[in-house]
Amino acid sequence: MKRHEQLQPLSRQHHNGLLAALLLKKGIAKSAAANVMAAFIVDFWNKDLNEHFESEEEVLIPALINTSLDKNLTEQLLKEHALIRSYINSLKSEADDLLTIKAFQELLEKHIRFEEKIYFPEAEKLLSEEQLQKIGGQLKEEGENCMNYSVKFWE
Repeated sequence: MKRHEQLQPLSRQHHNGLLAALLLKKGIAKSAAANVMAAFIVDFWNKDLNEHFESEEEVLIPALINTSLDKNLTEQLLKEHALIRSYINSLKSEADDLLTIKAFQELLEKHIRFEEKIYFPEAEKLLSEEQLQKIGGQLKEEGENCMNYSVKFWE
């Protein structure tokens, strides 16, 4: 399903997030150094994912507050954001924790698929064209492509 034009910046960021998850999956399969993958995750967080989460939390979710959106969906989104943030914080101090890297990779992929298949389609049904235009005006385009990371641990 094609995303509404005003939400496409978030979907393009999701594409980059799925790419990051794939690169991590490849790195894990190749037994890449955990500290290198952890540095990649922190770099991805700083250049893309943190701002993406802020956009969802400060722009999209507030627009949905007074709609009939199932509150459990927003709770799930926010819980997953919190868990991903906890993985980031953990990797900043324990960069060799392969279990956290795997958990981050799996949750990032699952979370993005949830947003694209469930959360965003529901939002598009409930938000007016005017609301979507307002949201779109507040969103920034995607961050730096994660494939540009200096160490190609996935190759």
